[in-house]
Amino acid sequence: MSTHKDTLPYIGSRLTQLEQRVEQLETCYKITSLINCELNLVNLLDTIINVAKKVMNADACSLLLVDEDIGELVFQIALSAVGEKIKTMTRLKMGEGIAGTVAETGSILCSPLKAKGKVIGVCQVIHGKKKGMVFQESDQELFLLLCDSAALAIHSARIHLVLMENQRMEKDMEFAQSVQESFLPTTTPQHANFTFAAQTHAAQVVGGDYYDFIPFDNELLGIVLGDVSGKGVPASLQMARLMSDFRYISQVDQEPAKVLAQVNNTLCERSYRGMFTTAVFCILDMKTRKLSVSNGGHLPLLLKRNDSIQEICSASGTPLGIVPNMQYNQAEHVLQSGDQILIFTDGVTEPKNKQEEEFGTDRLRNLFANNTASPEEFLQNLDTSIKQFISDAPKFDDLTSLTFKVL
Repeated sequence: MSTHKDTLPYIGSRLTQLEQRVEQLETCYKITSLINCELNLVNLLDTIINVAKKVMNADACSLLLVDEDIGELVFQIALSAVGEKIKTMTRLKMGEGIAGTVAETGSILCSPLKAKGKVIGVCQVIHGKKKGMVFQESDQELFLLLCDSAALAIHSARIHLVLMENQRMEKDMEFAQSVQESFLPTTTPQHANFTFAAQTHAAQVVGGDYYDFIPFDNELLGIVLGDVSGKGVPASLQMARLMSDFRYISQVDQEPAKVLAQVNNTLCERSYRGMFTTAVFCILDMKTRKLSVSNGGHLPLLLKRNDSIQEICSASGTPLGIVPNMQYNQAEHVLQSGDQILIFTDGVTEPKNKQEEEFGTDRLRNLFANNTASPEEFLQNLDTSIKQFISDAPKFDDLTSLTFKVL
């Protein structure tokens, strides 16, 4: 039969355990608060390694993160027995043991870092063999709590890093968009006998479609519209360079076929990763209404005369930037009062709806044939028609169209 005196040692031992447990929980709370307030991943790893070494009273500590590309653990940071930081990129294959480390050091605690049910790394603390210290079960509980907090903090820091990078990229792309827009004409030509309109919409923030109006003496107007292969930033950079090429080269000789030939050679000389462009270059004599056109691998122009639509100046030769020293054909058309010309990229005819059906040339021709609005209003109607046709389906290509009408 136990006495009151017999239970006192048990109560004292239990009380000591509870006090230690409360102290551990308080420590974990402080650790969690300390770790979670840091969102910079480099600083966070440094904080975790220092806290783990101090709280666990360890002689050394290291932290490894999983390289998901190759499925290996990579040492991110280590803290030696004398407090010296050792930053290396030593790799460790998944599944390799720690027996050698234990034999060399004496005592080690090692735990996976898990976030959202996924192992993202490993943290370990070590007691030096010379001191003869061994980690206890209570140390293990504290270490596991510390590792749980560290894993969640690392996961949050990585998400924060991705969000910050995305914001930076968005700002860079917005700037790139504004730069690209600065290359495009801000206004259309004004003339008593012609009305002009043009629009472009990139599939991404920036794109490879381009158009330009280049004024010359004697009421001559250069008109260029083209489509660089690809999309995004590479295409937009090529587009900006091409617009400069057309403006520079056409100052020497305005003959459309010669302009295309020279631009083609220039583009072939600096060909980058197989990029090329289709292009139409026109010279419009606004006094005589003569339109001279050369087409380098681009879609034909559409001419509306009364209520009929006809294709003019189909592609001659290959797109620019593929074969040097190409010769391009040139066509001449004398426009009449009421005639309207439409030049466009394949982004106008190739948008698809959810049923994988293209908007197509027939829809474009019908819309153009029935148009009675001004050139600007027609392009607005065209844009609306395409948007209604594709509905919620994604847009995969840049869309550019240019039109002008003889008054």
